[in-house]
Amino acid sequence: MMSDAVVTAVQQLQSQALRTSDAYGLERIERALDELIRKPQVDQPTPFLIRSALGHAYETIERRKAIAPHAELPIGGQEPGCIETAYDEIEMCAWVSAEPGLKDTDRTLLTQLVRGRDAVTLAEQEDVPVARMRERISRCRRQARQLWAVVDPAA
Repeated sequence: MMSDAVVTAVQQLQSQALRTSDAYGLERIERALDELIRKPQVDQPTPFLIRSALGHAYETIERRKAIAPHAELPIGGQEPGCIETAYDEIEMCAWVSAEPGLKDTDRTLLTQLVRGRDAVTLAEQEDVPVARMRERISRCRRQARQLWAVVDPAA
C-alpha cells in the first residue's frame, strides 16, 4: 500500500513526464519514479519526496557517467555528437513546471528567464513598459524564492 504522499508524488512526476520532451529529463523522472515505487510507505511532504527522488536520480546518472568507459574510435579519435550541457537550466525548468504554488503566468515568466530572456525582450514581447516587466520579474522571483525556501530549508 502506498502512502498518500507517494501516490501524489508519482502522479505529479507522471504529469511532468508528459510535458517533458528531452531525454535527460525523462530519464531523471523515470529513475525518480522507480525510487518512489521502491519505497511506497515513506510519509514525508510531497514536494520533498519529488525533489529528493529527482536529486537521487541526478546522482545516479552522474555516477553512471563517471564510470562509463571511454573508448577511442579508430577514425579521428572523437565520437560524433555533442557534449551534454545546461543541466542547471533543465533542473530549474523542471522545478518551475512541477511547483504547484506558482501561477501559470509566473511559471511562463520564470521559464523564459531560465532560458535566457531579459526584461527588455520580455517587455517587447508582452507589449508592456520595461519598468513594469522588471517589477513583474522581481515579484515572480521573490515568490519562487519563498516557495524554494519552503521546499528546501537549507537553501
